[in-house]
Amino acid sequence: MKALPLLLAASLVANAALITTVVIRPLGKSTATGGTSHSGSKTSIATTRHGTGNVTTDDLIAALNSNDPEALRDILRAAGLSDDMVRSFVQMRIWKRYEDRFKALQPKPDPNKPWWKDDPRQQNGWFGGMTKAQREEMRKLQREVKDESERILGPDKNNNGFGGWQDPRLSFLPAGKRKQLQDIQQDYGELISEVQQNMQGFQLPSDREKLRYLQAEQKRDLEAIMSPEERQSYDLRMSQTAQNLRWQMTRFDATEEEYMKIFPLQKAFDDQYNVNDLYGGNPDRSPDFWKQRQEADKQLKEQMRAAIGEDRYKDYLRSQDNDYQQLQAAARRMELPPETATRIYDLRDNVVTSAKQIADNPNIAADQKKQALATLADSTRDQVKAALGQEAADAYFKNNGMGWLKEIAKGNVVTFNEGGNGWSTSSATPPKKK
Repeated sequence: MKALPLLLAASLVANAALITTVVIRPLGKSTATGGTSHSGSKTSIATTRHGTGNVTTDDLIAALNSNDPEALRDILRAAGLSDDMVRSFVQMRIWKRYEDRFKALQPKPDPNKPWWKDDPRQQNGWFGGMTKAQREEMRKLQREVKDESERILGPDKNNNGFGGWQDPRLSFLPAGKRKQLQDIQQDYGELISEVQQNMQGFQLPSDREKLRYLQAEQKRDLEAIMSPEERQSYDLRMSQTAQNLRWQMTRFDATEEEYMKIFPLQKAFDDQYNVNDLYGGNPDRSPDFWKQRQEADKQLKEQMRAAIGEDRYKDYLRSQDNDYQQLQAAARRMELPPETATRIYDLRDNVVTSAKQIADNPNIAADQKKQALATLADSTRDQVKAALGQEAADAYFKNNGMGWLKEIAKGNVVTFNEGGNGWSTSSATPPKKK
């Protein structure tokens, strides 16, 4: 949802103090472009780059105090302010016209409301407890403010989003299409928010269908404004697959080439087996859906392995392991060399091999095997403490870092699952069969 204009107004009011230093020059001091002239108590503001004539402080103050944004625009331009400064002050004046109407829409505080809990009807709300009519009026006022601003000032060439911010991922689109895309996303965002507001935290099948319909219509409208090449670029950057994959690629530290190889594989899988459905499960799934998805996931991993190579695929799997992510965070926090996390993480290969050798040695008694495994676990912890430092290592182990090491310490053997995440255990001294 678009931020309430109140946030914009707060920012503009803070900037208003600049008017005294940018526009109104102290009496008797010369400006950068010329001296001052005196006519009674009036101070003339010299013409600058945008100026069309001298403007007095009385003229300026009168324009600021008036309810006429167009007059203020003309005075500020004549005074030589930059386009950005003119836009800021005029938008502040436009906002003042609507301020009372926006405030009137805010729910009035209830003096009898319990201070220790919220109204359950508002906990899932997006508009702070407004009624549907109030929400519609809020959106209407927002559009009026925007339309009046563009009528008086023209389109903001530097404003590619709220506050001038533009998502750099959309830089491949021309400015006009970015604006269309922004409007489509805002319109559907409001419609989706309205459905979610009315759900009150309890989704009916009809709600799910409404949301699915809006999602499909939004996709259709977005695709309609873009060429096939632009739609492909949009999917690579902004699709649900891209949103999910981006965080994985960040942890993996993927190159653009690797991302371009992985994306189509993941997108094909998501299109057929997407379970992260924002609008609820699919009741039409076959009984074998999850089994088929599990097999497709194995195939996806093999395709990724072939696409980026064995070594980088190993790096990818490691980067998705929560244990490794903890080690990376610890290394950053303690300002240790980046390779510290990898060095500690790779200890497990040697530990697992050593544990298996102890368990398989027929010349070691059962109680000796348990002792040897406990010693191996202690030795591994000491290596982690030496690498991370005592404080960081204690925090790491307390947060279940190397949780599998506890099994080694108890006299068990650990086998890591294919893919690296998760493990299974077996006793180093299984009971003899009768």
